[in-house]
Formats: sequence, C-alpha cells, structure tokens
Amino acid sequence: MNNDYLELHCHTNYSFQEGASTVSELLNRAKEIGYKGLGLTDHDNLCAAMEFSELAKMSGLKSIIGAEISLQGGSHITLIATTKKGYANLCKLISLEYFRGEKQKPELDKTQLYQYSDGLLLLTGCSKSELAKTFLGNQFDTTTKILKEYLDVFGRKNVFIELQNHFVKGDMERNKKLMELAFKFNLLPVATNNVHYHLPERRKIQDVLIAAKNNSSLNNTHIQRKPNDHYYLKNVTQMNELFSEYPLAVSNSLKVAELCEFDLTEKLDYNLPSYSVPKGYSTISYLKEICLEAAYRKYGEFNSKIKARLEEELNLIERNKLEGFFLLYRDVIEMAHEIMIEIGLSDPEISLEERSPGRGRGSSVSMLIGYLIGISHIDPIKFDLSLERFITDDMSNCLPDIDIDFPREIREQLIKRIHQKWGPEHAVLTGMIVTYKMKSAIRDVAQAFGISSNKILGNSRSIENVKKTEDDVFNIAKQICGYPKYLAQHPGGMILSSSAITNYVPIQPSAIEGRFICQWDKYSIDNAGFAKIDLLSLGTLSQMHETLDLIEKREGQYIDLSRVDVEDKYVYESLHRGDTIGVFQVESAAQIQTIKRIKPMNLNDMAYEVGAVRPGVGINAGVAQFISRRNKLLSWDYDHELEIKSLKKTLGILLFQDQINQLAIDVGGFKPFEANKLRIALQKSNNKELINRFRDQFIAGALKKNVSKNIAEKIFHKFNGNYMFPEAHAFAFGVTAYHMAWLKSYYPKEFFTAIFNQQPMGFYNLETLKEDAKRHGVKFLNPDVNLSSVKCKIVEVENVEYIILGLTNVKGVGNVNALGIIGAREVFGSFKSISDLFNKTHVSRLVLENLVLSGALDNIIPDRRAAIWEIGAHFKDENNSGSFPTMFKSELPQLKRFSNWEIMSGEYKSMGVYIKGHIMKEVRGKIDFRLFASNEVDKMEDGSKVIIAGLVIRRQKPLAKSVFMTIEDEFGHIPIIVWDKVYDRYADILSRPLIKVEGVISRREGTFNVVLIRANEIKVNVDLSKAHNWH
Repeated sequence: MNNDYLELHCHTNYSFQEGASTVSELLNRAKEIGYKGLGLTDHDNLCAAMEFSELAKMSGLKSIIGAEISLQGGSHITLIATTKKGYANLCKLISLEYFRGEKQKPELDKTQLYQYSDGLLLLTGCSKSELAKTFLGNQFDTTTKILKEYLDVFGRKNVFIELQNHFVKGDMERNKKLMELAFKFNLLPVATNNVHYHLPERRKIQDVLIAAKNNSSLNNTHIQRKPNDHYYLKNVTQMNELFSEYPLAVSNSLKVAELCEFDLTEKLDYNLPSYSVPKGYSTISYLKEICLEAAYRKYGEFNSKIKARLEEELNLIERNKLEGFFLLYRDVIEMAHEIMIEIGLSDPEISLEERSPGRGRGSSVSMLIGYLIGISHIDPIKFDLSLERFITDDMSNCLPDIDIDFPREIREQLIKRIHQKWGPEHAVLTGMIVTYKMKSAIRDVAQAFGISSNKILGNSRSIENVKKTEDDVFNIAKQICGYPKYLAQHPGGMILSSSAITNYVPIQPSAIEGRFICQWDKYSIDNAGFAKIDLLSLGTLSQMHETLDLIEKREGQYIDLSRVDVEDKYVYESLHRGDTIGVFQVESAAQIQTIKRIKPMNLNDMAYEVGAVRPGVGINAGVAQFISRRNKLLSWDYDHELEIKSLKKTLGILLFQDQINQLAIDVGGFKPFEANKLRIALQKSNNKELINRFRDQFIAGALKKNVSKNIAEKIFHKFNGNYMFPEAHAFAFGVTAYHMAWLKSYYPKEFFTAIFNQQPMGFYNLETLKEDAKRHGVKFLNPDVNLSSVKCKIVEVENVEYIILGLTNVKGVGNVNALGIIGAREVFGSFKSISDLFNKTHVSRLVLENLVLSGALDNIIPDRRAAIWEIGAHFKDENNSGSFPTMFKSELPQLKRFSNWEIMSGEYKSMGVYIKGHIMKEVRGKIDFRLFASNEVDKMEDGSKVIIAGLVIRRQKPLAKSVFMTIEDEFGHIPIIVWDKVYDRYADILSRPLIKVEGVISRREGTFNVVLIRANEIKVNVDLSKAHNWH
C-alpha cells in the first residue's frame, strides 16, 4: 500500500462526548494503514495535544497539531500549527474562544484571526464551515468575500480548500463548488474525512455520546448525530476511490503535512518563574541567605550534616535553574501568612517559621530548603528522606512540583490573590479531565436507549449484576468507561510562568468566578516540563488551627506542635486501641484495624501506617504481608538483590510511589525521567499499550543486569496504577496524624469543638463524633438562644465545662439568622419569651420550630410541645408575619410534655444529633429480643453467633470482594464484613440508617469483625443522619 495520504482532520475522545476513539487507538490504526503521521483537530481544545504528540513519537508517526475552531454564529474552521509561533497563536485563539463565549459554547470573533495568524494554516472546514453554509443559499458574493478574508489573514500558501465525502446528500455538490473556488483562486484542495473514530463499528458509541452530550435519547438526536458510519480512518485506497474526480486532493494531504514543522515534544521555550532579588544578590545567594537565617532559628546551630544537605540542595537547585522557582513559592507562602494574620489566626510579630499557614505534602517534603522557607513542616534530616523522587541532577525532562495543604479559609483567598497579582496569563490552575466511571456511563448509555438506569442497576451495588437483557447498554458503558467527559479544575494545581502561559496551552475561565484553568491535566503539564505548585485545601488544618487558637485563648499560651514529644506513650497507646475517630488519616475502619496491628511507636511507623492503607498497596495483599513481616509472623526474602535499595525500609513490600521509580532504575535500568514517566503512565486510564512498551523496556534492562526474565516479570507485576503515597508525603501526613492524635489526647474539648465547627469533613457525622467525645469525658449542652454563639464554643456552667452547640448547628438557622439573634441579644439583652425572640429577630416559623426542637429555647420555655403549640397558634395564618403576641399561661392548653423519644426525634430532625443520649439506648428498651452491645461483642470469641443492632455510620468498598460497614450503639462501634453475594441480597436493607444484624464473630490476624449472615431494618419514625459511603 502506498503512503500518499494521511488524515489531517481527526477527533479523539477529547472532543468531549463526540470523539469515540482514544488517542492510542487512532495512532495505532494510522500506523496500521500506512500513514506517516496524523493530524489532531479536536473541537475547541488542545487537551489531548501532549499525550497525542508523545504517543505519536513513540509510534514513529509525525504529530500534526491543530483544532476545529467554532466561530461566532456557529460555523467551523480547521486551523493547523506549522511552527512554534503558530502553535502559540493557536493556543491564544482557543483561549479567546472561551473568554468570548461560554464554557459549553466557545466561539471566536473572526476579526481576532488577523492578530494571531502567523504560523497557522487553514483548512476551510467541514459541512458546518462558513463556506459550506453560503452554498446552501447560493450566496456566491458572500462565499467570495469570506475566502478573500481568509487569504488576507493567512496568505495564499496557507489556505487549503477542504473536501469531504461521507456519502451524505449534498457532499458531492459541495465538493464541486469548493473545487470551482480552488481553481478560481488558485488554491490547493485537500481531502479529509472529519474522523471521529478509528473503525466504523465505533459509530454506535459516537451516537450514544452525542445523545449524552445533548442530555437526550438516540430517538431525539437524529439531527445532531452523524448520518452514517463513514467518519473513520480510511486508507489511501479508500480515499482515492472517494475522490477519484480530484486525485490530487488526496496526495495534497502530504504537502500540508510537510509544511508542519512543529513538534510539541520538543522544547516549548517555557520560562521557569523568575524572581527580582534585592540589590547585591544573585537569586541563588539570596535563597541561600534566607535558608541560613532560617536554619539558625530552626536548629540553633549549623552542624556539618545540615550544612552538607543544604549545599547539596542549593547545588541541585542552581544546576536546574530553580532558584526563582523556590523564591517565588516562598512569596506564595508569605502571601498565605498575610491572609492568616488578616483572619486572626496569627499575629504580625509571629514569624512564618514559627506559625506556618500550611503544611507540605508529596515528595517536596523531602527538601530541607522547603522546611526552611516554610513550604514544609517536616525535617527531612531527622527522618532521612531521600531527594531523588523530588529533584535530581537533571530535571530537564521533568520539573518538580510542590504540594502544600492550607486551611480552607486561607486557600480560597490565596488562589484569588495569586490570580490578582500575576493575572491569568502568568498564573493559572491545572485542568483536570473528568472521565466516565461505570455508573455514570451506564446512566448516560441507558438514557440514550430510553431506559431507566435504575432498571438496569436495580438495588445492587455490583455493576457485574446488570441484567442480561440490557447487555447492549452494559457493553457500550464498559467501552466508554474511562473516556473523557469534560474539562474541570484540578483541586489546587497551579502553574506560574514568567512568560505568557497561552504560548504553551490554551486557558479558559473556571466554573468558579475569578479563577482560570489551562487545558492540560497534570500529566501533560509534567511532560511539558512546567513548574507546578499544588495549593490544596485540607479541613484538618482548619481544625488544627482552630484547636490551637482555642487552647491559646483559654490558656494564654500557643502550642508549637513541632516541639511536642513525638514518642509520647500515652498518645501511641490511644492509637493502639484504635481511638482515632476524628483523627486525620487514621480514622477509617480499615485504618483503625491496621493501626491496631502495626502499633506505631514513632513517626516512621506513623508514615508506614498512613502509607499502608492505600489501594495500590492493598491490591497485592501488601498490607497483610507488611504487617506479618513487621510482626515477624513469617519468613521472607527479596525476589532479587537489586530490590534491596528500594524495598529495605518497607520489608520487601512496595509501599510508596517512589519505590516504583527506584525499582525501575535499579532493576530495569531506567533513567530517572523514564522511571517517572512509567509511574505516571501506570496511573492513566486506557494505558495497556503504553504499559506494555514500558514492560518490554523494563525486562530488556533487567536482562542486561543479569536478572532472569521470570524474576523481572514478577517484579514488574508488582507495579500498578492504583493510588499510593510518595514516601515523603506519607511522612508529612503521618506527622499531621500524630499531631491531631496528640491534641485529641490532651485537649479533647478544644479538639471536638473545632471538629464540630469544621463540618463537613472526615468520615463521621456529628452523632458519632459526639458519642466519641463523651467517651473522652467531654460534656455537651444543647444550643441556647441566650448563650450560644454562631458556632460551638466551650462554656462553664456551675464549675463544669461543656461544649455548647452553636446556633448554626440548628437546621435552617444559617449565619444570617444566627448573627441576627446574637445582635439582638447584645442590644436588648436576653430573650424572655418566644414572642420576645420573634419580635426582635423576625425569624421564620421553620427556624423558630427548629430552635424549639433543638432545645435552644428550653431556658425560656422548658415544655417543647407547648412552645411548638404557641408558634403554631400564631402562624395558623401562613401570611402572619407581623408582631408575635405574648401568650399567658392561662391561655395555653394543658398538653402532655414530649417523651424522651419525642425529644430525641426532634433533636435528630433539627440538628442531626441527640445531645443527651443515643438512639440505641431508646431502641433497646422497646424491643423484646436479646441484643448484644458493642462492649460485649468486643470480648466474645471467634465463631460466636451474635445479634446486634445499631446506627450505620459507614459503608466502604475497597479493592476486595466484600463490603465493610460499621454500626454504632450507645457503647461504641461494631465493624461488619458483608460478602458480595450477601450484600446483593440485603443491599436495600443495608442502605437504611438503623439495622439489626445476625452474624458470626471473626478474629483474624489481630482484627475483629462480625461477618453478616442476615439483616433487618429497625423502623423508627426518626430523621436519622445517613451514613457515609466510602470508596
């Protein structure tokens, strides 16, 4: 087969919900049918450009980068970059589309083409092009005018008449008219196929995607869908047959390709962030001075170990020209510190090192310089953290990124200020490609077929149990699972650049006002070599800051957590008991079970504990093996001595991301940047072919190091794309987990006040947190309109300290009403009656009733039923919003007071929490069969049969054939295992808030569970909080 054609107009599945083939499928097919290259022209984006270019290079194909641009009015043109300048102009034009149009409907003002045409060539477009539309009304003058405009903008050598033939009515006539234009203006015609999938059988998938994009069914989207299955990659023979009248149009595709010199995999001339230093300094000398000053403050001395590490890091930074990078991010931290002071979490006289606004995570935590300039809270010298995952001698192929966690209230303002200071051309958030998951795929495919997705999935948790009669829906859903669905904002990744970011990648406004995102995800940004910082929100840090602030206000002294005893036996004993509710990273049921078995005794152990319970470790039974080896329950050995450097710390178990890189280097002979690309590739969806290439490279490298093929394959099989922490990240989170456990152990009132105020966060609802607090001696008071603040606070009543709930803990009150109530109280004094409260605040009936049900009016009118009656009497006319008359006792009817059950029900309804007790205490007294309590079950032997009941507080589906649940009674928690088949039988019942379980005690390797055999719902007329579903 000759090679006289290549496709210039091709859409991948990054043409969101239109393209029906992946980048790799299209490239593989292109190579298979003899193409020398392929043109990428996704709709209005370059999301796939980097992935496409990298894979094309690996496949030996030329990558041609372009885009199909939507013009104002709805028509299309196809633009292709021939040079680096052209690529930059394409990025700018796509950016302008989104700043002019909308996220879902970008459009370009055609006049802007004049400014950004250098290095671009134009294909006149598909059947939706401007030229094609003029043919419909025989607007010949308009046709000529439009074409002259194109020639004026791009020049004659860069305009090509695009011909397409899909056997659709009008194609032949349109091509005839287009050829007349080509002859008239002496322009080259070029044939394309407007490809949307690599093989014709993908047409069905594309139809479904189009229906989903239009939120409709196949029956209702005939106009929007392609008329047939001819929009696939065709070989040169097929194209020659299609365009037999215009044979040069086919071979002209190669002439166009020859004009395209630009290769995105080559250097983009990205400029690392620069930094203006004070007079007399270079950037490196200024960074060094800042670090030296901080080192003396941190360590009190400057010993040889610190000096050697600092010099090593400074040398690496200078070699990689990263001085400005670190100084700029120090400015970001200082900006966050200013915000911290403004919102009252610090004082101007307190240094950044003493009270940092954030905490580092990820591999950047291994940097001493990060520790010294406030990026990290971890001393890498103390924990012997390796630099290699973060920075190496040659970072030219992969620049480092820095991850920093901030309290929510700081992060939101920080992102806004960075945008304001540098502008969207120099500071932009990373994009994130949201992909189809199985359930969302089934929902969209089912809708396309006009079928209810609930009918397919039923009540079953398991996708595999989909009904056989709906096989077509299920099969298509499986195929689009992992397909890009839309571009969103990464949780916090941000690029800073000295030169305009739109030279390298298009940008667009985020869904959140005042923010801007780029069209590349973190993988493309890594491949492009951009310097990135992640500004992440962590509710735990908000809780930590509030806890420390409360302690300082109550005791007059701020606690520096970096100076607390990190080997405190009292704290570790609480962790060994699994007393970790509300403690960051170790509060899930899986973590509780694991921490009881690992029994950490220092911060190294905390890192192992935090890192162990991750999907990438658990998929190969790594957690159980690590614990068995740690506790010397079995003998083991490395598969090869080359594993020792990578896996010695973790007893031969792959526990951290870094170990993948190190094994690839030590066993497979990879270069550091190649090892990092392998790690990134493992995390991508639809990556089978790419992984096979890396596997072949790994085995070939291992053979050169005298590793047998079987052992090399065995080691490579340990790699997986499921999530694991980098080692430094695990240390960062392990330290934070320990600090939170320390605060819970020594300052439980402040700890629980803060966690109540920072909801929603963590795994548990207020009821579970309240019960856990009570087990730590914390007492609670119902909210009180005459005493409560907006949020929870600690008060003293008759020499006893309580946490009193805030007014916003009452449903419907909100900040505005809460502040109104407090303001009226401060001006007029305490409220004396319901009418007094209403007349001074004018809150709604719902708010008044919820305040009564929550107990917030108990000190005004202790009889809650009477209070509800009084409110009802006033509001019997729904339009009555005037003054509230005072009612005298003689006017009130004699009503029976609320029972304990009704009080409890009212508090759950109005707050989601029952202050004085637990629902199971009330339920236990109303049933006529024996229920074992959690404090009894915990002592029972393996194999014992039990009947238990409780409030469901979590459901979790890890990478195993079971569901884990936890129920709570008035004495504590009971962990439950439900095997898949049993879960499917009881799925509906187990979704209820209060259940009875019959099961068997299971004790294995230090763990305790009840294996569920049967389940029933306990029906109560109470508005209970729903359990969290964890995945």
